[in-house]
Amino acid sequence: MHTSVPTTIGSPILFVIDDDASLRDDLVDFLGAEGYRAVGFASYEQLAPVSDLLHPHLVLLDLGLPGLDGLDVCRVLRTRWPGIGVVMLTSRSGVEHQQAGLQVGADAYLLKTATLPLVEATVASVLRRLRWNVRDVSPPEPPAVATGWVLRENDQCLQAPQGQEALLSVNEFRLVQATVLAKGDPVPRPVLLQLVGKEDTEINRRNLDAVISRIRAKVRRQTGFDLPLRASYANGYAFVPGRESDAAT
Repeated sequence: MHTSVPTTIGSPILFVIDDDASLRDDLVDFLGAEGYRAVGFASYEQLAPVSDLLHPHLVLLDLGLPGLDGLDVCRVLRTRWPGIGVVMLTSRSGVEHQQAGLQVGADAYLLKTATLPLVEATVASVLRRLRWNVRDVSPPEPPAVATGWVLRENDQCLQAPQGQEALLSVNEFRLVQATVLAKGDPVPRPVLLQLVGKEDTEINRRNLDAVISRIRAKVRRQTGFDLPLRASYANGYAFVPGRESDAAT
C-alpha cells in the first residue's frame, strides 16, 4: 500500500486500486500533490483488511485486477459504501467494457492513456456531484477520543487525560489512530503494517514492535503518562485505556 502525505485536512480520501505499481504510485503522488488524501492498493484483497479503518470518498479502479476483478470490486464497493464515487481507469477501450463498467455502478470511465490532469479533472467532477470539493475550505475532522485520550489529526497530536500533549509523526499517528478506532479490539500486525506502507514480513513485524516501543517512550517522555497500547502477541495491538498503570509514576 502506498499513501500520499495528506496536504489538506478534511479533504476527500481517494483509493487507487491498480496492480501496476508504477502507475498506482504516480496517481497517488499526483493526487496527493493536488490536495487529496490518496491511498494505493494492488488489489481488493490488499484493501479488505483495512476497509473498516479507512472510508473513501472516491475510488479509482482498474478493471484487470488480480483476484477479484474490477467489475466485481465495483459491485462490492457499491454495497459497502453506496455514496462513494467510482472512476474506472483501464486499458480496455472497447465500448462493451465501458458499458459493463457503467452498468455495475462506475460514475466515469477513463483509459490509462489519460493524462494526470484529465484524471484529476474527472475526479473533481465526480466529487462535485457528490458535494465534495477539495478546494473548498473544509472543517477539521472531529478528534478521535478514547477515555481521556484525544487524537487531533490537524496537528498530528495525541493529548493525554490531563491535557499534556505528544506530537507524533505521520506514521506514528496512523498506528495509534488505528488502534483507537478499533475500540478495544486488537488490530492485527499485518493491518498496522499496511497502514504505514509495509509488507507483512517477519522483519517488518519486529520493526513494528520496535516502533510501538518508541511511541510509548515518546508519549511517556512528553506527557508523563504510559500509553495504554497493549500487545496481544497472537493478534496485534489494542488501545485499552482506563487502568491505574496509565499514569506514569
